[in-house]
Amino acid sequence: LLIDSLPSPCRHGFVPFPEGHTCDCFLKLYLSTYSNSSEDNADSILVAMATVEEKYPEVLHDSSKMKAILSYFLSEGTDFILNGNDDAARITAAVIVMWEECIASNVNKTKAGVQLQKLMEMVNADDHTLVSFFRKRITCSCLDKKYKEVKSIKKMGYCNNEKCPLPGGKVERSKMLYCTRCSVEYYCSRDCQETHWSDHREVCKKKAEENAKFEQEMRIRDQNSM
Repeated sequence: LLIDSLPSPCRHGFVPFPEGHTCDCFLKLYLSTYSNSSEDNADSILVAMATVEEKYPEVLHDSSKMKAILSYFLSEGTDFILNGNDDAARITAAVIVMWEECIASNVNKTKAGVQLQKLMEMVNADDHTLVSFFRKRITCSCLDKKYKEVKSIKKMGYCNNEKCPLPGGKVERSKMLYCTRCSVEYYCSRDCQETHWSDHREVCKKKAEENAKFEQEMRIRDQNSM
């Protein structure tokens, strides 16, 4: 049996970059910066992101390049799941979320600011949420079998009240409440929302003003395009 006749491993939609390509350099810098961090957490992700943003700002405003870069992380995360390394897949999903948030906010201008809540939820995602996240973004069916195994698991969210009485602050996502003023903070109950208000008040005001400014800019842009 010739080696060349064996099927090649699925890359889940990722096409490798040529050596020295801008996207290749972008990825290598991100990965090296992240690997030099002491821990696998949200702060390490943000530090690595800031490093590549400073070095390659033009890449962040090139939708085709960012799409290609995200396909690398999708491929890696999918392989992590298939190989049973769910924790690495969660970190990878958080990276993708942050890039998607940055692209939507800074490049496509379709939302106001970046929501770190989504990043934190992916770092701690349940198996159903994790597999669904990658499955709906890849171009192959490699996660279909895994999805059938986890789809009965309830999708969980996290209450933003640090004093939440629930174990780990976890609550079924479909039952969560959110702050209607800023649409950023989520809670398991009205009680937790009220308890957290003293800590959330200033952040809420700032985010609400940011949202209002963004909506006004969108209205002006829409009017000018008519």
